[in-house]
Amino acid sequence: MKTNSADIIKSMRKEMGLSQEDMAEQLFISVRQLARIEAGEAGMDVWQFVTTLELLGSPTEDFWLLYLDSGEYASYRDYKRLKRLLDDGDIAGVNDIVAKLEKGALIKQPVVKQFVEYLKTVIKKNIHPVEKVDALYKVMAMSKPHFEEDKISEYRMTYNEITIALGMTEYLTFLGEHDRAISIIQSMINSRESARASEEDKALLFPSLFFSLSRALKKAGKYKEALKASSSAIETCREYNNLKWIPEMLFFMADCYHKLGEEEHIYKTQLVRAYHVAYGIGRNDAAATIKKDAMEQYGVIVP
Repeated sequence: MKTNSADIIKSMRKEMGLSQEDMAEQLFISVRQLARIEAGEAGMDVWQFVTTLELLGSPTEDFWLLYLDSGEYASYRDYKRLKRLLDDGDIAGVNDIVAKLEKGALIKQPVVKQFVEYLKTVIKKNIHPVEKVDALYKVMAMSKPHFEEDKISEYRMTYNEITIALGMTEYLTFLGEHDRAISIIQSMINSRESARASEEDKALLFPSLFFSLSRALKKAGKYKEALKASSSAIETCREYNNLKWIPEMLFFMADCYHKLGEEEHIYKTQLVRAYHVAYGIGRNDAAATIKKDAMEQYGVIVP
């Protein structure tokens, strides 16, 4: 597909205050090619057009799938499935799809290639966390060559970039670099409204940002702050109708209350809520696990 995109791209780029050099770098094309596109002398394929609109703050939905051929569409479905598996924490189910996607028609697209490289990094075994962080920096450099942690609040980050940065914080927390991890996550939360992501991707990402913050705070022994972050995570889950992680968050809150030395009825309330919410949204296995852990870890019988 070739889009009649010249006027749209040029006007939106100027509204965003981006130079042709900045935009061309993020689209992985030359400045000369971008200039020809804006002059109407060259077209864009649909993937470039969608990526451009997202870059300029206008996330698109799936209308453009109509223009993919069967091979590209199959790869796209694998790409979307990988996102879901990642959100579910099902790393074990990722390997086969990654291998399949690497052979697919969309692997040449920068956003897909970056996502695959991220997944290949996080599923590697027997790699020291320091090496993992270094590897994730290289993956981030595929879209942000000059990425700096202290400038995150200035970036308009994509789904991939937020996911990669969250991966970094997991390993930094494991290494005991709690303040660094907290700073990265908080910066992404502060700038989340400018994220270049679809509503579907925001529903996956934004609850994770707050929950990751609460875990990092808890690891740092900041239990009161972790509770506040967990409450925000639950509110964000409800806002985006992504309820499946609420049981874990409620259980997490119970643990924070327990570590703060609160009376049993306070953390028991959260355990009971976690159990019933899990059943209420159809996560029966999670509910059974919560009931078992409540008894074994806290001596609480969940009715």
